[in-house]
Parts: sequence; structure tokens; C-alpha cells
Amino acid sequence: MISGRAATLGLLLALGGCADHIGRAELLGQIEAGTAPPIVDVRSQREYEASHVPGAVNIPFQSLLAQVDRLPAPRGEGEPLVLYCEHGPRAGLARAQVWLAGGRPVLFLDVHMSAWKRDGLPVARVEEPALD
Repeated sequence: MISGRAATLGLLLALGGCADHIGRAELLGQIEAGTAPPIVDVRSQREYEASHVPGAVNIPFQSLLAQVDRLPAPRGEGEPLVLYCEHGPRAGLARAQVWLAGGRPVLFLDVHMSAWKRDGLPVARVEEPALD
């Protein structure tokens, strides 16, 4: 008999593995054209503030299920949500949480933020507030 923990791990691995990917160039083109699907950076707030994909919102993976109401609403039925982290594992866990919250199509950013930065693609940063 499979333990509850093993079954949960199997479910998470299966869910993480069945999402499709979107290429960096394709996503950048959609961002520039204003047609990109909602993008969620599931890294820590500090990582997000340092650099993120333009237009992405930050919902750290460990709190996504508790903050599911912060997920950007789809503009149309079946519109996917793009998830990314630095290398992939946190996005896989976040995808499982999206599924638990009602199941929505998910795309992973191909090779995640590490490749986005490596390729020199544009990033956004959160500027510190000016001191008065």
C-alpha cells in the first residue's frame, strides 16, 4: 500500500510534469505585443524585486494556495497562466497548488528565470522607495 506522503509526492511530480512550456522568445514577443497571458513569478519577494520577467506578479510558491485570490484572472476561457521560478522545482509545486485551487491551464517558462537572465532578456526590478 502506498503511504499518503508517497501518493502526494507522486501527484505533485505528475502535475509538474504535465504542464506545457512557453519559449522565452515567444513570451517576450507576446509581452512586447501586449498579448501575453498572465505571468506569475513564484520565487521569493527578494528574488522578484531583484529582477523579474516584465509584467509578472509575485506570489511565492509556499503561499500560493493561501493567496489564490491574487492570481491574475484569465481574460478568456482556457487562457493559461505562465509560472516560473529560478530553475523549475518551485514552479512545479506552484502548478500543483493551481490545480488544487480549481485547475487552470499552466505553462512553464522554458528553462525558467535562469535562462531568461542568461540570455540577456529584459527584466523589471522593484525600485526602493525614495527617502524623504
